[in-house]
Amino acid sequence: MFTAYASGTGSTLRDRRLSRPGAWCEAAHRERWQKCGLPEDTRCKTNPTVALERLQAVVQAGTVRFRWVTWAEACGREPTCLDGVAAVPRWDRAAVPHETRVWLTRPATAVPAWSGRGRRPHTARLVPGAPAPPRVAQLVATLPAEAWPPALRTEGSTGPLVAECACPRGVAVRAGVPGPDVWIVLRRALGADPERTVSLSTAPAQTPIATLVRVTGRRWPIETALEESKGGWGMDHYEVRSWLGWQQHITLCLLAQHFLVRARARVKKGRRR
Repeated sequence: MFTAYASGTGSTLRDRRLSRPGAWCEAAHRERWQKCGLPEDTRCKTNPTVALERLQAVVQAGTVRFRWVTWAEACGREPTCLDGVAAVPRWDRAAVPHETRVWLTRPATAVPAWSGRGRRPHTARLVPGAPAPPRVAQLVATLPAEAWPPALRTEGSTGPLVAECACPRGVAVRAGVPGPDVWIVLRRALGADPERTVSLSTAPAQTPIATLVRVTGRRWPIETALEESKGGWGMDHYEVRSWLGWQQHITLCLLAQHFLVRARARVKKGRRR
């Protein structure tokens, strides 16, 4: 798992963590730990947990100024990641599956009346008759054609990347009840068979649509940084069998990529020294 930084002046990879299968935490795999040199205090964590920890570490260090956090779908489907961004606090744009459920308007909730037996209820629930949250795929089908204006997503290597984007407001689902107010950022490419993506964002309601569209395009420079690191200086061309060997190889690749990004920026500014 990698964390990256992207801005209008460039993008670079910042950190890395090696993901480990949950089965490796079992006692039967301890022999492999010793052969690979894994530290004894290593804990197996899910990718969303690691991603949130890295975000919290960057914020605590205070070495990078940023407002937005973008998540891949693997993390976007986890409410703990989305709520963790709000606690930092930052704004986020998280890719989510098309099956994600959202409300367009906040449904009514209430704490159920106590029946006189057991514990008194304290958690609000949907009132009887409240509508169920529809899937995003169902929402897309109801939007009129004028709700999809073309917008500049980002500047690609071959020119501007344009897509049709719709950004209605909605309410996220948390444990079956209404959660935070969110932007539902829907994007589809131009063409006969357009690719469609769905994102949720906790940015304020007054955020310009152009800003939401621009942030959705920040994934492209990050993917470019990963491709350059793999194809340009061999980030994925390793044949190591130890924990330390992997860390050393990836660290050197990150340093090489960071150096070249800075050198490219200096050349663009006309400074060749």
